[in-house]
Amino acid sequence: SASGELECPPLEEYLKKVKEFLEFDPRIENVIVTSEDKSACEEFLEILNKELPSLRVIQNIGDVQQGTGSGSKLEAYTEGSSNAQVVASALTSLHMHMRARYFVLTSKSTWTSTIAVMARVYGFASEVIVFDIGPNKNTFAHLARRGCA
Repeated sequence: SASGELECPPLEEYLKKVKEFLEFDPRIENVIVTSEDKSACEEFLEILNKELPSLRVIQNIGDVQQGTGSGSKLEAYTEGSSNAQVVASALTSLHMHMRARYFVLTSKSTWTSTIAVMARVYGFASEVIVFDIGPNKNTFAHLARRGCA
């Protein structure tokens, strides 16, 4: 995991951007919520239920939410999860995200930047729009925000 990768922006920032997407496209019915941090996911689900109860939340119920972006440091974060389960979690979450059009992410995470880039190239949506609410950058950050063209 990148040093400090788990230091996410406040969840209210994510909510603010979801609301901006809803203003831009009022036809949005679903929101995919994923995170390696189980408590952040649970807290954001509570916020969504209170603030935007009409949205249908989609989650990867098989996600082990290992608490790190690294399968090699797994034993330090999650008891009882194997590297194979972490890989399966990542791939099934990636599969879900390939169907998304709008993304709220922090480019401090190379994984979320990679998801946005892959969605632009291989995803099912005709146009992908990304809000990067993180103040950080990585190798893929500019591609995640703007695309490959």
